[in-house]
Amino acid sequence: MQKIPFQVNEGGLVALLPNGHVEFLASSARELIERHNSGRAVSAGELMTHAITDPLVTLDRFHLSAPAIAFVETTNLCNLRCRHCYADSALKRPDEISTERIKQLLDEFADMGVLQVFLTGGEIFSHRDAVEIIRHARSKPFSTQIFTNGLLVTEERLAAIPPGQSFFISFDTADPERTVRGRMDFPKLQHAFEMMRKHGHVFRTAISVHRDNIQDAEEIFEWCAARGYPRPQWLETHPVGRALLHPGMLLRPEDVDEVFEVYQRCMERYSTEPEQEPAEAPSGPARRAADEIRGVDTIQFCQRLERAVGQEKCGRSVVYVNSRGDVYPCSNCMSGQLYQAGNTARKPFAEIWENGFDAFRDIRFDDHAVCGSCPVAQEDIWCQFRCPPLARNITGDPRGCGATEYLQEFTLRAGRYWRARKQRNVRLTLTPRRPGPAGSPGSPRLPLPTK
Repeated sequence: MQKIPFQVNEGGLVALLPNGHVEFLASSARELIERHNSGRAVSAGELMTHAITDPLVTLDRFHLSAPAIAFVETTNLCNLRCRHCYADSALKRPDEISTERIKQLLDEFADMGVLQVFLTGGEIFSHRDAVEIIRHARSKPFSTQIFTNGLLVTEERLAAIPPGQSFFISFDTADPERTVRGRMDFPKLQHAFEMMRKHGHVFRTAISVHRDNIQDAEEIFEWCAARGYPRPQWLETHPVGRALLHPGMLLRPEDVDEVFEVYQRCMERYSTEPEQEPAEAPSGPARRAADEIRGVDTIQFCQRLERAVGQEKCGRSVVYVNSRGDVYPCSNCMSGQLYQAGNTARKPFAEIWENGFDAFRDIRFDDHAVCGSCPVAQEDIWCQFRCPPLARNITGDPRGCGATEYLQEFTLRAGRYWRARKQRNVRLTLTPRRPGPAGSPGSPRLPLPTK
């Protein structure tokens, strides 16, 4: 039975519930959590009777007592040279932290109450002790997710990892001769998925969309849907890392019509209309994989939290630690070497988390004055681009807009699209629709709606 990770905050406990939801709970829930963690199962429903919808917190330099989500680079070594890599992965960084220090860091995360850890690289399986690190992470209460390009995944490694591990495999195009990622194709991806399924793991692919693979994205969605695989994760390629050296791959305003048509078709391939019968959804391993991946909503929780406090989630509920042990608010900050809070080889992580992010935590959404004239804000569509490192790369001003002209227009259209879908009660699922082919300082209460 998986333990419930939780952390004690000013506004109450923050916990990852057995059903995968993340919530603020009253301190009275602690007894139930400890009962569950001692081996006497407690349901999410029981815990939700202690949920707090308006936790009392201080907004001045707001942050959780521990990250809800921590990204950890095990190494910068990678077997590929992707042209859009945010981390500029290739060779090992000088003075990469040891396997023992990575495991100690994971111990610190568990003690602090981190809810979810993403292990990444470089390519995680380029690290000689990748399996040892993953196994150590899996012994902790937090949820562990793995990012990989899938090319170094082997039967032996998968067999050595406890069943139920969640993998995200990056995959951008079916044509390895022209891909920016390289050497991966559909047969190799299917082989990796089937090996993972054989050993009881769950999996999903992630697509970084750019000018070179717009139509390929739809082909990948269709390929996954036809085989009952979970819905791919759609990611936008941002002007960070190596993409700054290859600006021609970034999408332009004149591309938005084509991209958004593809996006809609991809989302609708994995949508369920209210009148559809549940029996139309796949069953068996594909269903279980989708349920288990869907079962963790820490990212959605962090987004709800940042909207409530008017401050970016990075450095407040999210953290990124690179392979040298350098601690940053997020991957974009790491890529630009901005707002480094400390180094875990020299200080305990808890000390860095509490005291190292003051300069970043002083920045609020209100400081991005350009938002006032933006149509995205005027239509009250939530925007993820009040991001200092992206804004610096695009405008030269960390308090400017972090979205390119294309991303502004795409965000506007996507916001309208999802608003209309919500009104029709259309659900986005991880399994295909049909199997087969084709504020100001103080202590206000935060409106954090429960699920």
